[in-house]
Amino acid sequence: MRSSHGWREIDSERKGEILAAIASGAATRGPAHAELDLTDRCNVACYFCNQQDTRTRHQIPIERALRLIDELAEGGVRSVRLSGGGDPLFHKEIRQIFDRLAERGIVIDNLTTNAVALNDEIATRLVAGAAREVIVSLNAADPADYHRMMQVKPALFDQVLANARNLVARRGDAKRPIVVVQFLLDRQNFGRMVDMYEIARGLGVDVVAINTVLEIPLDRIDRGLLLRPEDREEARPLLTEILRRDKGHGILQVNFGVSGWAEMVAAAEREAQHSISTHFESAPSFSDDNGGCFFAWYSTAITGNGNMSPCCLLLRPGREPVGNILESSLQSQWNGPGYTQMRKEMRQVLLEGQGSSWNPQRFKILDQACVQPHACWLKNVFFRWDEEFYRELKTTLAKARRKESRWTGTPDQRRLAQQRFRVAHPRFEPVLRKVLDWSRPLRHWWRTKRQRRAESLTTG
Repeated sequence: MRSSHGWREIDSERKGEILAAIASGAATRGPAHAELDLTDRCNVACYFCNQQDTRTRHQIPIERALRLIDELAEGGVRSVRLSGGGDPLFHKEIRQIFDRLAERGIVIDNLTTNAVALNDEIATRLVAGAAREVIVSLNAADPADYHRMMQVKPALFDQVLANARNLVARRGDAKRPIVVVQFLLDRQNFGRMVDMYEIARGLGVDVVAINTVLEIPLDRIDRGLLLRPEDREEARPLLTEILRRDKGHGILQVNFGVSGWAEMVAAAEREAQHSISTHFESAPSFSDDNGGCFFAWYSTAITGNGNMSPCCLLLRPGREPVGNILESSLQSQWNGPGYTQMRKEMRQVLLEGQGSSWNPQRFKILDQACVQPHACWLKNVFFRWDEEFYRELKTTLAKARRKESRWTGTPDQRRLAQQRFRVAHPRFEPVLRKVLDWSRPLRHWWRTKRQRRAESLTTG
């Protein structure tokens, strides 16, 4: 079974705690899953890396890292994802970290690495610890393109291939870890898609992931390298050929993220008479109305300088962290003002459901993708198969909505009433908008009157 952002390790009791905390708005006893970016140091300099603009030379000191693992275990963490601003295997004391995770019974749900440092000793530890998934970011189809994309000496390409092959061999007949080789396409290498697939299949890996280089903050990537909608016609026969070769294997996974390419993928699947497995299923109980993010009660991401973030996707230049584990204990940060504010915002989005809308004045922690349906793959893709959880979440949210939806009440209660009315009666949206516009002066007058009355009582 592949990585599930830790969800496969969570039992029904812990899920119940998360549901109860969502209902009340309180914190859980601690994160159940953690993304640990143990070091910001890296041994490659990928031109497309979205961490380049936030990377430092920091790494969590080993004493604090080991204490952090103990704190996470005491708070109920069951799994970790090791990735980062740098490569996790580039942390100088990574072996001690592996040992402490094993001692505390914490599963490595995912390790993402460029695999330059994935030597035999590391491979042996990953197999012995039954890590769920190892993603090898190979990205290129030959040494020259590896040098271009990763900005390191070309010879490392063959070293990475050898390390990946050795990991598969060390695993043998064991079920874990699942080994994924990932490629990234831009306009200079997408013509090598078939070669990429064959390289990965020749290694004996379980999944060949072919994705695309996407835009990142600060416009650091040369836009001329980004794939365009019109490139899909040249890419279509290549993907069709890969699909034909994938029959009987079913190891291909694609996520192109380019306008018009989804239609191209569907056409290639029809032509090849073979469909790409998404590896992610949706339970009948899952819907947009209960599909909001719940990471404020479930997970945390910690970077090499100790900063805490809601998730890896919100690690962006200029964003304030929600805490820092170098300043105080994990528990005090989990219950601190940053996470408290995030729970308030995330709970409001969950209550509003599919009617929730983005407003930068309302949200200090969450981003637009955190609010809008289908804008973030991370917030539910790993969880939406869980029929029981989403059925209970639906019931939990329905009770809270009935209790807290008020046409006359706090701004959040009024907003919730309006959003739920829109969801239940979409054809009345124009009428509701007119009523709200018409009543705005009256509501302003009433708020002003109440404020003046309160001030007069205070001064009197």
